[in-house]
Amino acid sequence: MTADLLRALAERTAHAPEPQGTGRYHYVHTKGVHLVVSHYLKRSGERTVTTRSVEPYERRDWMAADGSGRIEVTKDSEFVQPTGDYGPGQLPGQLLITAADEATVEAGLNRLMRETTTSGVVKAVHQVWNLQVVTPALQRLLLLRLAKCADLAVDEPCAVTHVDDARHRRKQLAFCPETGMLLTAEELALEGSRIQGVVSRTEWLYSGYCPATTPPSGH
Repeated sequence: MTADLLRALAERTAHAPEPQGTGRYHYVHTKGVHLVVSHYLKRSGERTVTTRSVEPYERRDWMAADGSGRIEVTKDSEFVQPTGDYGPGQLPGQLLITAADEATVEAGLNRLMRETTTSGVVKAVHQVWNLQVVTPALQRLLLLRLAKCADLAVDEPCAVTHVDDARHRRKQLAFCPETGMLLTAEELALEGSRIQGVVSRTEWLYSGYCPATTPPSGH
C-alpha cells in the first residue's frame, strides 16, 4: 500500500510545474521548529542543569554549484547562526543534482544514497529537498526510491512514516497529493530515547532559481 502511494505520487510529477526563476543559485525558503538543548552549571558548580526547548525559526538558503552562496536564519525576527555569505567550496554545492537526463540524475542519487537502509533513504530525500530546487524529474526518482523501502507506513492520506527502533525516532514525510512535492518533514523522539517529543519540523515555503543572493521578486 505504501509503495503504491509513492509510485502514484511519482506519476503525478508529470503534471508538476517546472521550478520558477532563473540564475545560478538554488533558493530554498523554509520554516519550522527544532529542539535546542542547553547545559549550564548551577552557581554552586555542583551539578549541571540541562534545559530543552522547541524553538521556531525561518531559513533562506542560496547555493550555487561551486559551493558559494548565502544563508539567512531568523529567530524572533533576528538573524542567528549560521547566517552569512559563503565563498566557493564553503557550502555543499557538490551535492546538487542538476542534470536533465534521467541516467545522470540516477547517478547523482546513487552518490547521495550510499546508505540504502530506510533511515538512510529518508534522510537523503529530506537533505535533497533542503539543499536545492527539486525538478519534477528529480522528484519522481526520489519518490520511486522511497517506494523501494519495505518498512515505511502510510500515516496520513499522502504521508509516509518510518520508525527507527535503534534510535527511538519517528520520521514523517508529507507530500502534496496533486504534484508529489514534499510539503513537510517531522522527526519525533519516542519512548526509550533520552528525550521525547518533537526534535524538528520543516515546512517548505518556496524554491526556485535566483541570479543573486536576494529573495526573488514578490517573495
